[in-house]
Amino acid sequence: MFPLVRVTRTYKNIRRLRQIVNVLLRHGFGHLVEQMNLLPAVSLGRRLFLRKSRDREISRHTVPERLRAAFEELGPTFVKFGQVLSTRPDLVPGEFTLEFRKLQDNVPPFPFSQVRELVEEELGAPLQEIFPVFEEVPRAAASIAQVHYAALRSGEEVAVKIQRPGIQDLLETDIDLLFHLAELLERHVAEGEMINAVGIVEEFSRTVHRELDFNLEASHARLFRENFARDPRILIPQVYWQHTTRRVLTLQRVEGSAIDHVEALREAGCDLREISRNLVAIFFKMVLEDGYFYGDPHPGNFLVQSDNRIGIVDFGQVGYLEEELIERLANLFLALYQRDYQKLAQSYLEMDKADERTDPRLFQSDLRDLLDPRYGRSLREVHFGAMLSDSFQLALRHHIRLPNELVLLGKAMIGVEGLARKLDEDLVIVEIVKPFASRLIEHRLDPRRQLRRTYRDVLELGLLGKQLPGQMSQALKKIIGDDMKIEFRHSRLEKLIREIDRSSNRIAFSLIISALIVGSSLIVLSAKEPLLFGFPVLGLIGFLLAGLLGLGVVFSILRSGKL
Repeated sequence: MFPLVRVTRTYKNIRRLRQIVNVLLRHGFGHLVEQMNLLPAVSLGRRLFLRKSRDREISRHTVPERLRAAFEELGPTFVKFGQVLSTRPDLVPGEFTLEFRKLQDNVPPFPFSQVRELVEEELGAPLQEIFPVFEEVPRAAASIAQVHYAALRSGEEVAVKIQRPGIQDLLETDIDLLFHLAELLERHVAEGEMINAVGIVEEFSRTVHRELDFNLEASHARLFRENFARDPRILIPQVYWQHTTRRVLTLQRVEGSAIDHVEALREAGCDLREISRNLVAIFFKMVLEDGYFYGDPHPGNFLVQSDNRIGIVDFGQVGYLEEELIERLANLFLALYQRDYQKLAQSYLEMDKADERTDPRLFQSDLRDLLDPRYGRSLREVHFGAMLSDSFQLALRHHIRLPNELVLLGKAMIGVEGLARKLDEDLVIVEIVKPFASRLIEHRLDPRRQLRRTYRDVLELGLLGKQLPGQMSQALKKIIGDDMKIEFRHSRLEKLIREIDRSSNRIAFSLIISALIVGSSLIVLSAKEPLLFGFPVLGLIGFLLAGLLGLGVVFSILRSGKL
């Protein structure tokens, strides 16, 4: 359940809610709107007008296509929402994630006058004092920000990322509405509770708020630059902190050809095979050595220099891996390479997220059925990222709930492998991954590391020994003082209570209608003035009111489909 302030703000933005409902109806989601009790937001005439377009949409397009089109029509927040959902195959069926990947930011740039105003407000000085050279036409524009090339007074060439004016308020309004819609979905639609609709919106809210803080993106760039400070294969731009705020980000300018522009790279004399291997090696160094990986492998974010270096831009989306998870990933990679299904299944089960419905033997058998056909091909034909992502999906179907970082990793790995194979079709990715995983396993077995871990475990055990008596004493006091509360929950109890409330309300209305009819009949029989057409006016009003209320009850019953 989300905070009350969200509901209050949602109803203050009723016009936007009506727009959302109209778009959903136009794209054939009337049944969903009706289930969520949102039809009153749209007039009856409007509903009839939209019915024909709804029928055309249903006949011509699939459900995922229609939902993607609705998101595009609803603007930046919903486009971003769809893009985030496209990276979460653990939450959204595969046909939806594939369709949502087609969503692109397609928004016009905002005027230079607003750029100047925002930069001067954020940096506290006239634009020309900070950037003597500043290109008025942006190099890229998206729903959250746009990028301008500029130069500092020292002559250093930079790229300045500026947040779109008013985007934060727009996102806040739409996120409040998304929370409200998710709560209605969970309350009125059975599938809404199963997919944890409110939880999905909460995660989206966290993702978007992180992207709105450019200081956080700058810290990501700084950390990547430190991790690759001595690596000649990669260029990470420098952050100019004195010209960076929450809404303005200034980075060293990185130019070059997009990594998927193969012909341009060939013409520049670049070694495509070397670039391909370097891209994969860099990514797996991030994953298996640094525990901090790039999560948005879009071709436009990798710019290749004339000396084959790969420049990276846009650090809004990154993934973090704890040391223990990295070790399990190394085991998992080696098990995939060695075709060891028992070890592979155990690696997933050690994620410590399996529940009582998971059958380890059945899971191991399904892994074999999934992966065995791929091993019949040559190593060049084996798509490592797809194998890993498919095995993630299988684990989820066996009720093994993987950490969110692994889902992002699977998506990033598929993207990196796709780019690398576009440069070199003969790339054997497992040959690049194996040395990283082997080194990590050897490092884990290092006696000095084992000694450090043992020392840390002893310290934690000592701390637990000190805390345990006090915690047990508090628990006993609660039990003795009858202060211990036991809470029982039933997943469907709330729905039952709602149905009982609805039925009791209908009974109450029926009693009121009956009372009106009886009272009006008595008044009519009394023939008390004033009269209309020879009948008492009060009696006629009572009959009219009873008729209207009766029609309302009948309409409500018919609309619910439960006679």
